[in-house]
Amino acid sequence: MALVERGALTVKERVVDYFPEAKWRYKEVTLWHLITHTSGLPPFKPVHKLGREGIIKAILDSEQLCEPGKRVIYSDLGYILLGEIVKEVSGKPLDVYSRENIFLPLGMEDTMFNPPEHLKERIAATELCKWRNKVLIGEVHDERAYALGGVAGHAGLFSKALDAAIFAQMFLNLGKYDHIRVLSPLTVKKMTKNHTKGLGARRGLGWLINSRGVASSGDLLSTKAYGHTGFTGTSVWVDPKLKLLVVLLTNRVHPTRENEMILKFRPLFHNAVAGAIVKR
Repeated sequence: MALVERGALTVKERVVDYFPEAKWRYKEVTLWHLITHTSGLPPFKPVHKLGREGIIKAILDSEQLCEPGKRVIYSDLGYILLGEIVKEVSGKPLDVYSRENIFLPLGMEDTMFNPPEHLKERIAATELCKWRNKVLIGEVHDERAYALGGVAGHAGLFSKALDAAIFAQMFLNLGKYDHIRVLSPLTVKKMTKNHTKGLGARRGLGWLINSRGVASSGDLLSTKAYGHTGFTGTSVWVDPKLKLLVVLLTNRVHPTRENEMILKFRPLFHNAVAGAIVKR
């Protein structure tokens, strides 16, 4: 959305204008559809052994599950394409663009893709990966992101709780933190409202919008809240009505992804945090 603000692109542009080789049945898919998970693309494909070019080709050859704009289907594939589009439009890889234009201006110095070796002692272990034959530490867990070199639009970002809180506070402040503005108030409001009414899950632009059916947020956050979870056990929730942000970083997939205790713990955690708020 920072690129939208700078006039570099619009969310109404068709994806096939960037990837004319796409073999989709419904070629009217726009960037908006990718961002809101309404492109009709499947959630994922087992493409991690194909290499970068093979992965992109497999996505562009995917069978769509429905017409664009008809249903929310959370899709990693769409966000992989968005990461590639950022690279094409900005002229910089996603990791470089995001670090120069978002992370470093906000002071998020420990947020990055592909952390260097000397930082790995500070990073929690994730899964015992059977096909990499080791416990993953400081290496992207997601198979597709790993195959893409650790930098992808859907996964691969490493951070710490303070940096994630700074990012969330920037949204609470309508686009700025500590006098540094990275998004306009209008853009933040656009990103954090529901754009998928009647299509299933309530999706903003990059965010999940809270509702009674969202288990991870618990029972006490308002319907104005928005957030996101990560497969390895991470989450951020922001509630502008309560003026609250909640960051939870775990390594729930250690040692295996069969550990699903986070599904029970996370809503209890959010209830405890929200329930501790007392107005004076």
